[in-house]
Amino acid sequence: MINVTQQEAKKTADFLAISVDDFKGKYIEVSQQGQWIMSQMPCHFLEGSRCGVYEQRFTECREFPHLHRSNFKDRMFGTMIHYAMCPIIFNVVETLKIKTTFKAE
Repeated sequence: MINVTQQEAKKTADFLAISVDDFKGKYIEVSQQGQWIMSQMPCHFLEGSRCGVYEQRFTECREFPHLHRSNFKDRMFGTMIHYAMCPIIFNVVETLKIKTTFKAE
C-alpha cells in the first residue's frame, strides 16, 4: 500500500498536467481511515522496473522498503510480497544474501 498526501498528489498531478481531481479519480482510493492510497499494485507509475514519476515519487516510495524504521523483522512478510516486482527490495535482499553468505539448501 502506498500512502499519498494531498500535497504529493498535487505535485504529481502538476507533473502529469492533470487536475488533482483527475489524479485522484484515476490513481487514488480513500481508505476507511480517510488516507489516500494508490489504487493499484504494482503502482500505476511502474514502467518496467523504473518509476515513471521518479522525481515526484511519494514519501512512501522514497523511504521504501523502510529499512530505517524499527521492527523491520515484523514487516518482512509485507516487504517480501513485493520482492519480485520491486527492484529496491530485490536489490536489498540480494545484497543481504551476499553479505550474509546465504546459501539455499
